[in-house]
Amino acid sequence: MGKGSGYGKVILFGEHFVVHGVPGIVSAIEATTDAEVKKAQKGLNVRDERKTAKGYSEEKRLQQIESIERMLKAMGVDSKTPLDIWIGGTLPGFSGLGASAASSVAIARAIAQELSMQISDEKINTVAYEAEKAYAGNPSGIDNTAATYGGLMWFKKNPAGGQDLVQKLHVRRPIEIVIGSTGKVANTKAMVEGVADAKRKTQPNMTLFSNKLKILLLQDVKPLKHMTLRNSETS
Repeated sequence: MGKGSGYGKVILFGEHFVVHGVPGIVSAIEATTDAEVKKAQKGLNVRDERKTAKGYSEEKRLQQIESIERMLKAMGVDSKTPLDIWIGGTLPGFSGLGASAASSVAIARAIAQELSMQISDEKINTVAYEAEKAYAGNPSGIDNTAATYGGLMWFKKNPAGGQDLVQKLHVRRPIEIVIGSTGKVANTKAMVEGVADAKRKTQPNMTLFSNKLKILLLQDVKPLKHMTLRNSETS
């Protein structure tokens, strides 16, 4: 039997804007999603015993199956490989806690262990990112990175593709955070698409405003070499 775990997370700054290259700060939390995987006789059998918000499991069911199929493909495993998958742990299935990414990381690690595959955390992170596409469409990568590595980190997606920028952060003392849940199940894919649509609609106006502002600011700019600061002006 293969076993694996993935951390939950809270995004402190950035949230959905991270998808478009805006830096964000994310912290993993102590709660984890745990997974166990065994080879089966036939089919892909998922038993999800996590505590969840009402309707969460039903809402995410098809996305969950797609995510596992994406995972298997990214790991070079036949998507028709029969597996029994159990999902549990202390992380509840609430929207906003990175539950899908945590489960993807946990399942990927459990599959790798059950099939005797030697996979690095970097590869697990890549596999979980592919799985997240089932839930988010165009994921930022911040959730699966936190779920894989844990800790507090600064994250900046590379929208053009390639390596994202990730830097571990350190705090002098533990920080307590109160997390609230509305109990409503969010459709992450719809939210990501909504933010992208809003950006497309406002981008022309923002670009025009930015260009006009640059013109106004540059009209009165004088070369620095012609400017003199007196001591009385800087005291």
